[in-house]
Amino acid sequence: MRKFFLLGAVLMMALFAACSKDNDTYDALGQFNKDVDSIKAYLEAKNLVATQDSASGIFYNISAIGNGVDSVKSTKSQIKALYTGQLLSGKVFDSTGTTPRDLGAAGSLITGFQFALTKITKGGKIRVYLPSYFGYGPAVNKDIPANSVLIFDVELTDVTNP
Repeated sequence: MRKFFLLGAVLMMALFAACSKDNDTYDALGQFNKDVDSIKAYLEAKNLVATQDSASGIFYNISAIGNGVDSVKSTKSQIKALYTGQLLSGKVFDSTGTTPRDLGAAGSLITGFQFALTKITKGGKIRVYLPSYFGYGPAVNKDIPANSVLIFDVELTDVTNP
């Protein structure tokens, strides 16, 4: 009888321990709303204007549309681009400098970067403000903290469609 009691107690402790982890559950919608508020505050503080995509919530500003012909047509489109990625703090975490980088297939890029590429054509320039969901989400990625809003300045220098 004692064995069953001990087994029951151990199972109950395991159940309570598992339930206590619910407080650490990632709240994607809550984080998204926080990110959008941060982007709006950033834009207001810097006196910047950006359009918010109604479907995704991504903010963007197109400074050059491009040639109007050569566009990303699928996730298999091969991309070359100039870009700079930074945090809201202004800290640059990645940049191509002045030499375009071969980024491979569009589908291999973070969702927010893919979004940017669909808004411009070859020669086009865009700045996107990405809620963390469209970047790396709750994961840490090298110098990018978890749940970071990302800003990318992108120039699509070449696209090849299969």
